[in-house]
Amino acid sequence: MPIDPSTASVPPNLLTPDEVAELLRVSKTSVYRLVERREIRFYRVCGLLRFDRGDITRFLSAGSVEPMGK
Repeated sequence: MPIDPSTASVPPNLLTPDEVAELLRVSKTSVYRLVERREIRFYRVCGLLRFDRGDITRFLSAGSVEPMGK
């Protein structure tokens, strides 16, 4: 029997667009913009977008800004 990808549970290291939006505290539309501009790594699983949790962590780290010294 084939698995319906929309109802299958997602492995814990793979995130859905909704979960990424929540993690980054941005809208789901913003996540799709990041994908469209290829600013964030993503995977297509049976046509659905998925994100590796480690890739999201690296994306956040790459965007960090060091405080200015006095």
